[in-house]
Amino acid sequence: MKIRIGSTKKVRNGVLARQSGRTPSDLLLLAGAPVVGAAAVIGYSAWKQGGLSSIDPLLFAVAGIPIVVGAALYMRTRKNLSEIASVIEALKISSDSTVSETELFVAESGDGPGKVWNALVRSRSQAAAIQEESFSSAYQAADDVLTRLAIDSHSDALCLIGRGGDVLICNYAANQFFDSANNSIAGTDIKEFLEDEALDAVADVLSGKVQRKYSVDINRQNGTNQNDEVFRFIVTPIRGNDKAAASIIVQDVTRQQLAERGRHEFLAQATHELRTPLTNIRLYIDEAIEAGDEDPKARAEAINVISHESLRLERIVSELLDISELEAGARVVDQGDVRVEQLLDALKSDYISFAESKGISISFELPPKIPVLHGDRDKIAAALHNLIGNAVKYTPSGGSVVVRAEDDEGVLRIAIEDTGIGINPDEHKKVYEKFFRSEDDRVSEIEGTGLGLAFAKQVAEMHGGEITLESEINKGSTFTFAMPKPRMAA
Repeated sequence: MKIRIGSTKKVRNGVLARQSGRTPSDLLLLAGAPVVGAAAVIGYSAWKQGGLSSIDPLLFAVAGIPIVVGAALYMRTRKNLSEIASVIEALKISSDSTVSETELFVAESGDGPGKVWNALVRSRSQAAAIQEESFSSAYQAADDVLTRLAIDSHSDALCLIGRGGDVLICNYAANQFFDSANNSIAGTDIKEFLEDEALDAVADVLSGKVQRKYSVDINRQNGTNQNDEVFRFIVTPIRGNDKAAASIIVQDVTRQQLAERGRHEFLAQATHELRTPLTNIRLYIDEAIEAGDEDPKARAEAINVISHESLRLERIVSELLDISELEAGARVVDQGDVRVEQLLDALKSDYISFAESKGISISFELPPKIPVLHGDRDKIAAALHNLIGNAVKYTPSGGSVVVRAEDDEGVLRIAIEDTGIGINPDEHKKVYEKFFRSEDDRVSEIEGTGLGLAFAKQVAEMHGGEITLESEINKGSTFTFAMPKPRMAA
């Protein structure tokens, strides 16, 4: 039997607020049915027998039994049925996710269905709270894992320091840097791992003496190559945190320092190389002015020196610009066919007279057919020009220079072999550095900037090739310029 208790439109009032003390209509019908039946029996009997007085008293007794039973049933089940009706009402609105716990409570009496229902509502709320807490804990754990992975993936050493100097958090790079025997310096005093200026920097920040980001560079000797490494300690105070007082970041700035030092050395060398021709030009301009028309010979010699030094100055500036643009990648590399045979013929014509003037024999030993390369013809020509020019320049009178081309599978090798003064093995790697000049006294007597080999190496590498060197003091040198040949289409 369905129990009707009215409308459920006002959900937000809650079941308990809408619950009335009226008897459910179905219950009234259930309890009133025996009464109506008994009244009908008595009325029919009275009609048949001509009045109530004629009815057998036993009939009244029999008819009264349903009335008593109905009344007893009504009194016994009234509260339970009312609570059951309220529970049904609560079930109807429980599917709405916006309904709160208090809106689902019903009136309860004793151990009836209302009390059982309210207990179920409370247990559901507790289960939801536990589930939410579990999800929150899971999200927090996942967040902690991601944070740890992010910190450990950082290449710089990172530490979070407490107010007493204790390490709260550190990453893998920090443990490696501080050589922790326990694989982690967390929980230890950071001062145990610091010394000198780094220790002072941390102490100043923790004490509040320094209230801004503070950095200091520390040199540390590397046991593998005996070269000093430079590490930058960046100590930053942390405000608004009860536990953490500062963060430490340790960066390896060795390469940065070397690059800075190289830049300064480059500027110093460039200034020195430029100063010499400029000084000579100025001196001989003054000499030419003083000579005037009275001494044409002296003036002509001065003008000749000025012309020579101007060309020298132009060559230095050009080589500096070429190298700088190649290193910066600002210069576009022209791509085209490079006919090496024609290129070497042109270089042969350029250097035969120069070599003969020095008493040096020069020969070009080339195969019948030289493959066509693909690249920047002007740069390749300039690189070979520097290599052949050096061979002739550093070979004494009576020596020889041989230029050989060899087609070696996928690579074309052009070797420039001379019988010159040679290069000390300790200087083989240094010869490609900008402005490098050998410490050999014979080299200082020969004019040069130390830029030609640096440029040739850049050109070879930008074309996917390389330059190799074989040399012995007083026995000569062989520079080999190797470049890959273009792949043939299938």
